[in-house]
Amino acid sequence: MPNLHRLLDFFRPRERISAPYVLHDHRLYTKAPIAIKHDRIRFVRKAFRKGPELQVVDLQGESFYLLLIHVDNIAHFFHDVFFPLYYVWRTNKKRICVSIDGDRFQQEFLESVIGKDYLVFLDRSRVYQFSDLILTPEGRDLKIYPDYLSICEEIKAICFARNGITEQRTKNLLYGRNELSRKNLLDIDPKFLNDHHIELVYLSKLSFKDYLQTLASAKTFTYMVGAGVFNLLFLDRDVRVLEINPHRNNSWAQMFGLSSLVDFQVIIGQRLKPSSAATQDEAILDSHVYFDESIAAAIAALVARHD
Repeated sequence: MPNLHRLLDFFRPRERISAPYVLHDHRLYTKAPIAIKHDRIRFVRKAFRKGPELQVVDLQGESFYLLLIHVDNIAHFFHDVFFPLYYVWRTNKKRICVSIDGDRFQQEFLESVIGKDYLVFLDRSRVYQFSDLILTPEGRDLKIYPDYLSICEEIKAICFARNGITEQRTKNLLYGRNELSRKNLLDIDPKFLNDHHIELVYLSKLSFKDYLQTLASAKTFTYMVGAGVFNLLFLDRDVRVLEINPHRNNSWAQMFGLSSLVDFQVIIGQRLKPSSAATQDEAILDSHVYFDESIAAAIAALVARHD
């Protein structure tokens, strides 16, 4: 019976939507020339035909930016889609249509940087028609923008100001990703943390404002490599940072530019435990790392250098 329903639905008449741009989920239907590369958006070079079950929202008559990403990885969000869009938007402000699949942290970040008045959050189950869209390319390497460091500092200042955050950098923080499924720092010694006045934090559990407040308190910051590269945005050049990588150096911070915002160094963990949730082609790079003598010594040296 379900197959019959699908077959009947296939032959049901569908309404042709003739707007210049029609967005449904991650698919953008348009016959306009596309001059950018953006793997998050699937460009469909034909008119959209709407089934009776779909609701159409008409946003014609205004020019919008489009920000679309349907993954909850904050590093991909920031590097791949947000920064390239923000680089253009900051000098030519118009409203932004945002499709982020309901990710609360990303929404709070956008509201802090852009402001609610400039944001239109979309429901990916609906159909949206536009007369004009400004499409910005997908990116990754911030270093291609000559003034990226000052723009990153601008983003940080706006976020702190809008959330009433003042930097008081008095704490040594360790983020081991222990609440996540990949790249955890295992068997952290609580006595070592106490002896060196280090606070273990669980950043992914925090609201965006509490997250900012936590990072605004860091005078040193140690973290497991991963989407946490985004955290460097809210530190400063006097904060000493140690990034722990499993197996080999795979630091996005160094490859794509955020390491220049802080006093940065990397240590490679070699005592590893495979993660059952690995997603990278080179699965060993998603491994957990055991807290051992070499990592303890590097963290102790980081804290001592600052003191």
